[in-house]
Amino acid sequence: MRCSLPPHKEPVGFRFYDEYETHYHQFHTNRCIECRKNFPTDHLLNVHIEECHDPLARVAREKGEHTYSCFVEGCERKCMTPQKRRLHLIDKHMYPKNFFFAVTKDGIDGKRSLLIETGRRRRSSAGSQSQAKELRRHANTLENEASHSDDKSRTSRPSQPPTTVDKGEAKPEKIDTDMTDLTGAMSALQFVPPSVRFGRGRAGFSKR
Repeated sequence: MRCSLPPHKEPVGFRFYDEYETHYHQFHTNRCIECRKNFPTDHLLNVHIEECHDPLARVAREKGEHTYSCFVEGCERKCMTPQKRRLHLIDKHMYPKNFFFAVTKDGIDGKRSLLIETGRRRRSSAGSQSQAKELRRHANTLENEASHSDDKSRTSRPSQPPTTVDKGEAKPEKIDTDMTDLTGAMSALQFVPPSVRFGRGRAGFSKR
């Protein structure tokens, strides 16, 4: 069994009918009759026709209306630009960021997956890591040079002789004036009130 439908340049042979049926549904069922591009589902084929071959949708797009339909069948959301539709698919329908969002424009001919390979991102991330390592190595080198110059400046400073205290010099003794002041204060006190006098003839106190 052979398939000679476009876009095959040469007939493709199949051993079993099931293989041919799978091939037909995958490559020929959802093919646009205008541009002969193939699409994975009937819904995406209709979205492609609306965006690329529908003159009414083109006029509405020129007026600023929302004409870009959602990729998810059953979602009635229409966006103004493909970029906003991409954000809608990522935020609302959890589409991966590396999904081939131009599928409604380019189709799936010659593609093995609807996910874009991230080899460039990996190479760029590896390059950024190597640059970070190089910057870190350069910073360590500068730090080592700064510490080495600091040590050299410390060793080049002249050493100052230690200051010694002459033990032979005697400190002047402090004159103890506290006791003298206390003695004068005690002598000025009167322990007997002036209103009390001792009598000569009688024992005891005398009245005034």
